[in-house]
Amino acid sequence: FLALLIFGLTYEFPYAIYKPGGSINMSDRVEGDNMYDEKGSLSMTYVSVVRGTAPFLLVSFLNSNWDVVPTKDITYDDADLDETLEIDKIYMKEAISNAEYVAYDRANIRYVEKEKHSVVTYVSKDAKTKLKYGDEIVSIDGRDYTTLLEFQNYVSAKKPGDEVRIEYIREGDNAVDVVTLIDVEGKAKVGLSIATISDFETDFDIDIKTKESESGPSGGFITALAIYNRITEEDLTKGKTIMGTGTIDRDGVVGEIGGVKYKLLGAVRKGAEVFLCPEENYEEALKVKKETELDIVLLSAKTFDEALQKLAEL
Repeated sequence: FLALLIFGLTYEFPYAIYKPGGSINMSDRVEGDNMYDEKGSLSMTYVSVVRGTAPFLLVSFLNSNWDVVPTKDITYDDADLDETLEIDKIYMKEAISNAEYVAYDRANIRYVEKEKHSVVTYVSKDAKTKLKYGDEIVSIDGRDYTTLLEFQNYVSAKKPGDEVRIEYIREGDNAVDVVTLIDVEGKAKVGLSIATISDFETDFDIDIKTKESESGPSGGFITALAIYNRITEEDLTKGKTIMGTGTIDRDGVVGEIGGVKYKLLGAVRKGAEVFLCPEENYEEALKVKKETELDIVLLSAKTFDEALQKLAEL
């Protein structure tokens, strides 16, 4: 009976539960030398994801802010929930790298991009390779390609069935794989995706603190703002508690995220005065604000530069 009870309480159904999450004060996570003080704070918000065991599924039916979603809708192709979280840790590192690049560029400070790491995030089931997510690509046919675009341009100039020699690092060990290119919509492909993660050197000696449990790219936008705010004299926060979400690329484009409802509700619960989100998520966030009568300033932005302008106008 005890064994059956434990099994019934811990068995994971193919569902997960989304619920309002918390926030991470990125102003505290950005450490370095000779940085400027700020009166307020810039925090990224996150969604709390609970595995679909029977007790949590039962509670979700009693709580209107807990939503049940099929696990297959929140995992990557051919990956389970645990593997998806590991892949998202790679995307988080890429998001921090993008955030650093944008912040340093817009702040117009001296910085040096010391190294670029090309890390595999996805391998197609049709790919003819031994590579897997987490592997760092060193070279292709003896050439260094440090971005996905450079990698794609080189491979697409070949034909399906051609071979390329990929040198990579897995768990600290170097290895080589001779890969046969596959046909994807008439083009030669290896059948994988890559995240580009850079190491930077600046006069501020910036270090972004993270925790092992954290993952995903949706904190990139706020991370960029937090870095920028600590290395420029003008305080973007003006003493306010600002929270938000959004991805960011190297061009400073703020990208759409999932779960804005839970992030907004979590921000209000944590005392946010201003919530920033990508423009694509604004209508959903505005609907949640009106339906639940939230007392918060809601701002959206397409780009990092637009966000700077809107914060300056607060």
